[in-house]
Amino acid sequence: MHRIVGGLCWAGLLVVSPSLLVADVSPKGKAIYKEHCASCHGKNGEGVADEYDEALVGTSSIEKLTRVIHKTMPEDEDELVVNDDAKAVAQYIYHAFYSPEAQAKLKPVRRALLRRTQHQHRHAIADLVASFRGHSPIPKQHGLTANYFNAEKMNKQKKKLLERIDPTPSFDLASNHGVEKVNPKAFSIYWRGALLPPETGTYHFRISTPNGARLFLNTYDKKKTALIDAWVSSKNKMRVTEKSTFLVGGHAVPLMIEYTSFQEKKSSILIEWKPPHGIWEKIPQRFLAPIHAREVAIISTPFPADDASLGYERGSTISRQWNTAAANAAIEASSIILADLDRLAKTNLKDEQRTIKLAQFCEQFTERAFGRPLTAGQKQRIQNLFKKHAPEGASQRCLMLALTSPHFLYPELSHRNHGKQAEHDSWAIATHLAVAIWDSVPDQQLRQAAAKGHLTNPQQIRVQAQRMLRDPRAHHKLQRFFHEWLNLSEKEDLRKDPKLFPGFDARLIADLRSSLNLFVADILWSDHSDYRKLFLTQEVHMNPRIAAFYKTKLPEDSKNDQFTPAATPDRRRAGILTHPYVLSAFSYHKQTSPIHRGVYLSRNVLGRFLKPPPKATEFKDSDFKPNQTMREKVTELTKDHSCMACHEIINPIGFSLENYDAVGRFRTREKNKPINTESDYITDDDRKVRIKGPQDLARLAVESPGAHRAFIKHLFHHLIQQPAPAYGYSTMDRLHKSFKTSKFNMRQLIVEITTATAPLPFTPEKK
Repeated sequence: MHRIVGGLCWAGLLVVSPSLLVADVSPKGKAIYKEHCASCHGKNGEGVADEYDEALVGTSSIEKLTRVIHKTMPEDEDELVVNDDAKAVAQYIYHAFYSPEAQAKLKPVRRALLRRTQHQHRHAIADLVASFRGHSPIPKQHGLTANYFNAEKMNKQKKKLLERIDPTPSFDLASNHGVEKVNPKAFSIYWRGALLPPETGTYHFRISTPNGARLFLNTYDKKKTALIDAWVSSKNKMRVTEKSTFLVGGHAVPLMIEYTSFQEKKSSILIEWKPPHGIWEKIPQRFLAPIHAREVAIISTPFPADDASLGYERGSTISRQWNTAAANAAIEASSIILADLDRLAKTNLKDEQRTIKLAQFCEQFTERAFGRPLTAGQKQRIQNLFKKHAPEGASQRCLMLALTSPHFLYPELSHRNHGKQAEHDSWAIATHLAVAIWDSVPDQQLRQAAAKGHLTNPQQIRVQAQRMLRDPRAHHKLQRFFHEWLNLSEKEDLRKDPKLFPGFDARLIADLRSSLNLFVADILWSDHSDYRKLFLTQEVHMNPRIAAFYKTKLPEDSKNDQFTPAATPDRRRAGILTHPYVLSAFSYHKQTSPIHRGVYLSRNVLGRFLKPPPKATEFKDSDFKPNQTMREKVTELTKDHSCMACHEIINPIGFSLENYDAVGRFRTREKNKPINTESDYITDDDRKVRIKGPQDLARLAVESPGAHRAFIKHLFHHLIQQPAPAYGYSTMDRLHKSFKTSKFNMRQLIVEITTATAPLPFTPEKK
């Protein structure tokens, strides 16, 4: 039976229909397999040296296996196993060892003990400190509170002319600024509110002004050092001052700007930023809020990359570099806390109870870091430190011990070390929810629920998960998920040949990234949170620059530089499949790439299994005739039989998007030839389907169980960082059923994943 693997190239679905999961290990099939197949494939499909040493495992359906066995098995004697015999063998190998479910039973997948990833580390420290400072409120309005004064200096403000919400901090006396009775010879402006970083990374800020200005970030305290200090004017000459800082996505940070002009001919100020993956621009209004934000404990210590060998990031590796980074992060966090120690511990230098309060603070901090109440022994160790050392020294040692403890670095470990039952108590579940949804530690509401024992059944867990999803930290984590699912994390350089694609510059690329984020967010956080709309929506979020490039007319009520959903003139878009940012990411510098588009969509979106190519073949445009279309080139490149085993799946998907060029613009001709987007696509159940364009592709993503389960799998990995079979071989089936029942509600799916993986008391699965 050599060709049972070679003939299929195992390019089937990642999963099979639930209707095929009923155990049916056919005695007849077992006998036929033993007689005709085991000599080449092994007793349990493990392979045989010098015959066929590759394990007989895969993801195709019983029906597809039956057809292959009927046509080709055994090798050179394919008439021996046909019809009912072929079906019996297919049923036997499928249920005995071939399918993912069979493999899960034969080789149970175990959960790994994971440390915090770098994202989880930063969020956990920020939230630990915030648990004492307080969290920033969730903004309902955007912009900054602006106060305008007729005074030359901030400390001599005599009369407030106006208080209003400005969409962004900028001002030009020569423009229509809307501030009546402003004294052009002596006035000042004071902006205050919060900055809402959309992702974690280094942010650059700059002030352009001929006057005096200061920008404070992550503090409202004027006694602290400003991030940008351009307070002393330079003879009314325009100057640009720039600084950078590290910020954590999902955490609002205080922002305060002071500006003054006194006896100067020119008066203007422009505040700009350059976020990760962005360009220099005015800070968009959606990233500003007129709220009183709390200072955030931001850890800028660089960490080594987390392991992503399984296709998703997880804290599975330990190295000297990671140990050093964890220690440095603890030092950095301790310094931040010690600088504000008395305020956090609600004491002061004159307080007679200061030492007691500092010891209590250290106990509370350690308890929150570990995710559960401390043991008597752990409390005693803290008390001993305060007996041996001065209050500040004891506090510093406690903080370092807590932040470098395995109980903090490995979220599950604290519960495992409290006995078998503790693995399934409310504290363990609170930690599970915090890590899964926020990459963090439990907040006050989770801690209170755990203390009362109110996290012991699925309904209680669902209520907490639904609450947590409304938090900006969840929004930040889910935005990262979509970039990973769409494989955009690896596509940083979207630049194209400027001669072929004039106008497709860094500014437009940044706009398109924002457009994609807004598109996904609008669907994910809508009432129905419908996964299907990711593919069925024709509109693209556009600002004037995007609209001009893609020749789209925006609605008359759209505001300048704001993003508005609009339908492109071709009216053939299919959500994320044809979003210009995605199409550009999976294209070459000068032309499209049906192979890159086809591989990404096959694996990540449609859930098809693709083996690595038998040999690496580089695409060289110079190898083809100048007048050949991209479809003709790819067809010629992949015509070999060994290639087509996978490219019969890849190529039709890639070709269906050829109406969109390397920057996602619609076209009908290439090389003066009409573009042909039609192909026959072989589905996961071996059906031949005609694909004419992106709408047919969208229908596959919406209707295919394999696509649904691929989405569930990727989301599961992002939230839980463990393989789904580690929670039972039927976990994926139950999640898929729930997903369909909820009408493909993505937020509800997140709730069900976190509930299904919560460490509740073990209940054996029904078979």
